[in-house]
Amino acid sequence: MAYQVIARKWRPQTFEEVTGQEPITRTLRGAIEHERLHHAYLFSGARGVGKTTTARLLAKAVNCHRADRPTPTPCSFADENACPSCREIAEGRSIDVLEIDAASNTGVDNVRDAIINTVGVRPARDRYKVFIIDEVHMLSGAAFNALLKTLEEPPPRVLFIMATTESHKVPDTILSRCQQFEFRTIATAKIAERLRLIADAEAVEVSDEALREIARAGEGSMRDAQSAFDQVISFSDGRIGTEEVETALGIASAELRARVMRAVADEAPAEAVSVVADLVARGHDLRNFCRDLLAHLRDLLVVKVAGDGGASVVDATEQERRALQDEAARFSESDLVRFFHSLTETEKHLRESVHPRYQLEIGLVKLVEMRRLASLSRILERLDALEQALGGNGRTPAGTGGASSPPAAASGGGSAAPRRSGSSGGGSTRSLSEAHAATDAHAPTQDAPAPDADTDAAPAATTNEKTRETPARTFAPPRVPSFAPKTTPAPTPATHAHAQTQPPASPTGLKLVATPAPHTSPARDPRDDAPFPLSPKPTPTAKPPAPFPAASVAAPFTYTNAAAPSSSNAPSFFDPPPPSQDDEPTVEDEASQHAAPTAKTDDVSRIKRALDERRKPFLAIALEEARRVSLEGDELCVEFAPETRHLRDTLVKPDNVRIVREVCREVCGREMGVHIVVKEAGARDEDAPPTQEEEERLEQQRLREWAEAQPVVQKLLKTFRAQIVDVRRVEGEQATPPPASK
Repeated sequence: MAYQVIARKWRPQTFEEVTGQEPITRTLRGAIEHERLHHAYLFSGARGVGKTTTARLLAKAVNCHRADRPTPTPCSFADENACPSCREIAEGRSIDVLEIDAASNTGVDNVRDAIINTVGVRPARDRYKVFIIDEVHMLSGAAFNALLKTLEEPPPRVLFIMATTESHKVPDTILSRCQQFEFRTIATAKIAERLRLIADAEAVEVSDEALREIARAGEGSMRDAQSAFDQVISFSDGRIGTEEVETALGIASAELRARVMRAVADEAPAEAVSVVADLVARGHDLRNFCRDLLAHLRDLLVVKVAGDGGASVVDATEQERRALQDEAARFSESDLVRFFHSLTETEKHLRESVHPRYQLEIGLVKLVEMRRLASLSRILERLDALEQALGGNGRTPAGTGGASSPPAAASGGGSAAPRRSGSSGGGSTRSLSEAHAATDAHAPTQDAPAPDADTDAAPAATTNEKTRETPARTFAPPRVPSFAPKTTPAPTPATHAHAQTQPPASPTGLKLVATPAPHTSPARDPRDDAPFPLSPKPTPTAKPPAPFPAASVAAPFTYTNAAAPSSSNAPSFFDPPPPSQDDEPTVEDEASQHAAPTAKTDDVSRIKRALDERRKPFLAIALEEARRVSLEGDELCVEFAPETRHLRDTLVKPDNVRIVREVCREVCGREMGVHIVVKEAGARDEDAPPTQEEEERLEQQRLREWAEAQPVVQKLLKTFRAQIVDVRRVEGEQATPPPASK
């Protein structure tokens, strides 16, 4: 007898032998037992999952002669006492069971000859006349239409069983007349069990790991797995192991997949490229390896997400599952998702690539490089942290333009230079009271130094005692205009340390006093202790100036309790410089000039601070970097330089304009418009009157247009082929051009 392949020899002969389709076989057996058979069935699903086999079993069940009615347990082909009907159906030669290949009989004539003309003929011997139409989706539209009426109302004792791998190509009119059964792919474990049964019956020595590799190569198809098993048996000479399976089928081992993932985790692209070289040397199909690697990534992701609960989802042994867990621990879920999508694109390119090796090598190197990329969620977290840091931590709000207090001098070291106050474009200097409030929270405190030796002992003791109880506060003034050219003396540690130690403060009875110098310091001018530049020192022959009046300063920089005893004879570093000219500004004038722009731009500063409070730092930065920000009536005017056009593009977005208008309404108490422009440096305003040069140019243009419109001039120009070089207005002429229209 000729050799019969395993897929045909071990075709299931009963419903119990059908692997992986238990819900379908249970439904069919119940319909047979209760005689609730439908006249048309449609079996759909992937290749090699048992559609045609189940159709033959159903035909045997309704026509088996062992019983006087349809039975769910028809005769087996291996049974010597099998009835003739079951044997003929199994051999494919029954006259009452017609198998039609729709792929080769697609037209209306084929359907008419094979089905419509014979459907009315009663069964020759069996109970039912069964039409098994394989690959039914290959029929033409006209053939389907011709089959509709017969399929809807067939004669008695006629059964239609249709099988297809592409049910979406079957018309809905056909689907609505059938009972539909979707055959699913078979699990790898069940395929391995069936292969073990066949191996034991055929006396083939094969390891369980090799059977699992063969079952995995079947990709859910029992027929594909059995054909692969037949191929491996022919390749091997003795016991079959995983190496023989990999060599015979050209599939990559699990070790190669693990090597690739280790190379990705260790960021070793050279190792990934060497894996591709090994695959090429062994003759493996690179596209199949890419598919296997995709399945491996899927298993890693499932194990990573589900943990121990993914045992039923991942088709692997316990040892393989532990290896997957260890491997998945080196990656995050987002990493595995990115790897899967990237490798999917590589697999698509492999399908059409002329050089698949190059595509796979580049794809694996891309996986290694993706490992170094930061995830989007991590970048968003860093941006959120940066935004929080910019919105807090004692930072001056963007747009206030206020002067920051200079950092206090470190003990025993020099002080840092104060930061530049204000900002171009709408920034304004904060008021003195705001500067006091800001610097009060940051300035360090120290105990006041001991008084001079010639100072009265009792008042000194009282002052020191109060100084220990209430720390003195020193305020760094905002950019107060100097009274003379700024000739700042070189700072010394003693100078800054002395400037930061002041007597205790009191909320009432404020009075400017002098800071007593330590008794260990040599005699020097108190101006050296000034935290900001003052006028030059008076000459020794000059008479000491009068004390600086306390009422002339808007807010004192150093204050103490008026009741506390102090040295009234000691000079203060707030003493004014000697008068030089009559027109030199006074402190009152400077303070008023300083407060005037602050009052004008106070609303703009509050708008910027409100944007910071709303956690909109980019809008505040846009206003801060603008050339000019001002409130003109009921409109906020923002002017940008051409090089900051990108900030203007950010600000003009509808959502950002809406936010700015809401902030303006909160700050100003009325509805405000927003006017945003970009102007070149030195560009003239549209509403400004034209200059003399512009007027002359416009006049020249009007004269030329008027002259070109005159018929005489046009005739002259045409006759002599001339052109107008210059046009001038002649005084006393009556014919003058009309004024330009506005």
